[in-house]
Amino acid sequence: MASRVVRPILEIDLPFIDGLSLSDFAQVTSEEFDSYTQYRDFMRSRLLELDDALEAVDSQVALERIALTIRGELSAATAEINRAARSRALIRSGAVLGSTSAVLAAVRPEALQGALATSATIAAGATGLWPTLQAFADIKPKRAHGKWHYVWVLQKKAAR
Repeated sequence: MASRVVRPILEIDLPFIDGLSLSDFAQVTSEEFDSYTQYRDFMRSRLLELDDALEAVDSQVALERIALTIRGELSAATAEINRAARSRALIRSGAVLGSTSAVLAAVRPEALQGALATSATIAAGATGLWPTLQAFADIKPKRAHGKWHYVWVLQKKAAR
């Protein structure tokens, strides 16, 4: 669905821990805060690189380099989450490890605004943001200037 207004960057499975009580979640969060901060900074750094990559002469190669670094870092984070999910505290809490498919996409503001306005008028459950963005990208005049917005499009169903 690549176009001048919508560019898929990365498709990946994102891990999550489901079934934690609020107190267990608070404990895990406080114990893993440094890891979270490091990963957040890593992702911010990669997202800052995306603007230049999207405008590069060989943008697809530049985007794939960034996608590879994100996949690698997420793989390491997933291993850490798997390790944490096997800890006694999480096992006792009844928490389970899950994953959900996600696409990171760059979207021009005019496409995002048009898709959000369109999807707001459609009945809930009839469609989602991704099909609406696709339809809007197909009919919207192709503009090649302006900034990009980054959107994570999550799959509704998750595997555990």
